Amino acid sequence: MNARRGVIPLIAVIVGLGLMAWSFLNGIAAALDGSGAGALGYQVIFIAAAVLVLASLVIAVINLVRGNSRVLAIITIVVAFLPIVGAVVFAIAANQPYPGS
Repeated sequence: MNARRGVIPLIAVIVGLGLMAWSFLNGIAAALDGSGAGALGYQVIFIAAAVLVLASLVIAVINLVRGNSRVLAIITIVVAFLPIVGAVVFAIAANQPYPGS
């Protein structure tokens, strides 16, 4: 029973990150397609997945504070912060000069 409190947020974070990546890539493709279909559905899925990741992060922090399945809570927190770390790395890399320029 106690391990489920740690596994469920971890699974939710993994599913949420997968949905965020899928909807981001397909939303960009739909927005740049030119067929007029639009990317609103992908934006809604992206926001819903981001809310799922945020809710799982909050549950993981609560589990960590209460002492319930601390290792799974730490793993969940680390996995939930991966998109933020990726965005920071991409932002830093975008500001670097190109080699040979």
